[in-house]
Amino acid sequence: MADIPDNVTLEWLARHLVEFRQETQIRLDGLQRDVQRLRDDVDISAAILRRVDHGQDAYREDIRTLFEAVDGLRSRLDAIEREPPD
Repeated sequence: MADIPDNVTLEWLARHLVEFRQETQIRLDGLQRDVQRLRDDVDISAAILRRVDHGQDAYREDIRTLFEAVDGLRSRLDAIEREPPD
């Protein structure tokens, strides 16, 4: 409370309240953005879990495709590691 002058005026109070409101609004906007991103992530995750059009075979195919992509990456990394340095 040391930064409050002894002779506070209504103008001083109004100025500081407006500054406080602006700072609070900036923080609130950031928080709302973060919550919206989290909500989007949860919605996407829930949609993946609720997929009824994919049966067990489709999930196996998704996993197989992911494994092949990672396996291809592994092969490329192995080839790079075997190359002699220039």
